[in-house]
Amino acid sequence: MPAPATYPAMLILSLTDPVEGGRQLLTRIPQMSTRWMLLLAAVLVSVVMLYTLPVLTGETELMPSPFAFALTQGVMNVIVIAAITLVGQGFGGKGRFADVLWLVGWLQILTAGLLLVQIVTLLFLPVLNIPVGVASVAATIWILVGYICAVHGFSSRIAVLMGGMMTFVILSFVLSMILLLFGFAPPEVSNV
Repeated sequence: MPAPATYPAMLILSLTDPVEGGRQLLTRIPQMSTRWMLLLAAVLVSVVMLYTLPVLTGETELMPSPFAFALTQGVMNVIVIAAITLVGQGFGGKGRFADVLWLVGWLQILTAGLLLVQIVTLLFLPVLNIPVGVASVAATIWILVGYICAVHGFSSRIAVLMGGMMTFVILSFVLSMILLLFGFAPPEVSNV
């Protein structure tokens, strides 16, 4: 399949065939600074969009600081990129950190687009908010699994999905233990 000529065509290919979309993206070799800027821009756009509705409705008192939230999102993305790289290589994958960074940056751009669709749905068709939200999560997982297959050269999407779920559970547990060791306790739940 010939490479799509434009980046919008690459976005569409990533939605329809994420493995091929990931492969096509990997044929472009941007500088490392461009890869980091893409991820940073995508995270910042997502944070701005997440704060749009609470700011418009005046319900910001329960929201964390946007700067702290953006920093947390950035750090979590780097942890995910490192996990995809290291776990994939542990299972015989050939992906490099720089390539995973590039693809996760693209995934974050797509996720920001899906978030925009969710916000518009919530504003104009709130009855469809839950189905659109579920479809957005499913699309994100579909693209992520395809990108992981593309970057590491894996052929089984099911194996990648199962490995990803196991990695998520283990990583969540390890990060929770680290946060507890540093004194960050989960919020208490009041009796109802």
